[in-house]
Amino acid sequence: MRKKKEQLKEKVQEVEISATNQEAVISKENFSEYDHKRIDHDIKYRGPLSYRYLRMIGWIALAVMFISMSLSLAFSIKTLNGTIDPTKMMVLEKVTNILSYISALPLPLFLIANFAVILQQRGNYRKLLKQYGKLVLIIYVGFIIVYYHYIVIALMRIGGMSFIEARDSSIAIFTILGKQNGLVVNVFIDLFCCVLIMLFVEYTPKNHFKGKKIILFRLLVLIPILYEIGSAVLMGLLGLNGIDATFVFSLPPEVLPLLGKKPVGMIFGFLAVCIYIKIREKRYLKRGGTEEGYYYYLRTNRNSLNFSLVMSVIFLIVAVLDIVVTIGLGAILLKNIPYAEYYTVEDIIELLSCFTVGRSVCLILVIPFVMLFSYTKQHVDTKLDKLLPIAGVGLVIFSIIETLFFSLLF
Repeated sequence: MRKKKEQLKEKVQEVEISATNQEAVISKENFSEYDHKRIDHDIKYRGPLSYRYLRMIGWIALAVMFISMSLSLAFSIKTLNGTIDPTKMMVLEKVTNILSYISALPLPLFLIANFAVILQQRGNYRKLLKQYGKLVLIIYVGFIIVYYHYIVIALMRIGGMSFIEARDSSIAIFTILGKQNGLVVNVFIDLFCCVLIMLFVEYTPKNHFKGKKIILFRLLVLIPILYEIGSAVLMGLLGLNGIDATFVFSLPPEVLPLLGKKPVGMIFGFLAVCIYIKIREKRYLKRGGTEEGYYYYLRTNRNSLNFSLVMSVIFLIVAVLDIVVTIGLGAILLKNIPYAEYYTVEDIIELLSCFTVGRSVCLILVIPFVMLFSYTKQHVDTKLDKLLPIAGVGLVIFSIIETLFFSLLF
């Protein structure tokens, strides 16, 4: 069975790609009746967006997210110094809130693009982990440099403090303002964790975890899931600083860019998609399909549309469940928390949002992109794919610097 799969992979690698329609052509001699049923008479519709376009949109949305976060940081600094007009502050806060909705797009768009790459080229996890590992490191180093260079050194000069005193003061200031959770900026932590989830659910090791031991490999998926849950708890505790004046919780700035910032509901949504990808192959073979036919079926327009439909349904279910959980937990908190009469519904929603509850509703915004997406679309020239992360990181850095410059000086 293993040799047969390796031979199949070699066949797939030797597939001829048509320059006009990008369709894969392999031999159909060994196809079963079920293979022909699923593959023959393919539909014409194919979504216009490929993995590359989703990544481009994701990078633009990521830049907008950092613009929103930079504006929020600048407002906090100006508020602390008393150098901003209250009327102007209200307008800018509305702009920041509107931009913050776009911050939900990067993670799902990048991950959907990753699904395309993995489905087109099985066993691409090492490359993805290496790619996002580098981006995690770049954002981490960039955050530390910006934090120390602009915030800590500024406090040293303004307050005549030592480096250690200025660092401690910066932590205290952000904690008092309830803005430390706003410094959790490394979205690639979430991407790295999600690729690990995909790896542990979908991939089958060649040399280890053989036989029943594969269960141990599958259980490793709990590591990135628990990491994301732990990050959500810490994010929530940081957010409580801005809600309850009597509550104080802070983290070292060196830890903040190591936390995941995306909603736990969204992570479980992608876990469901990964599980669907895994069981889809088994279901195909169980119904009479062959492995040769399945590898060809993955490239059909029909499967691409089915994949988009299933993913959209999963996202919709997660969004609805998130609304239900938010309403249920909100009702419980309003009845049972101490001094409940002093809290409004908006306060409870904000409290739950700190722990990422209610924030997966944004997946509804991703569904139109999913329905316009086709993972069967490929690009002959892949040089742009290598340059895209560099250009994306450059766009993010440029957005942060320009936003802070204009918002602090004007």
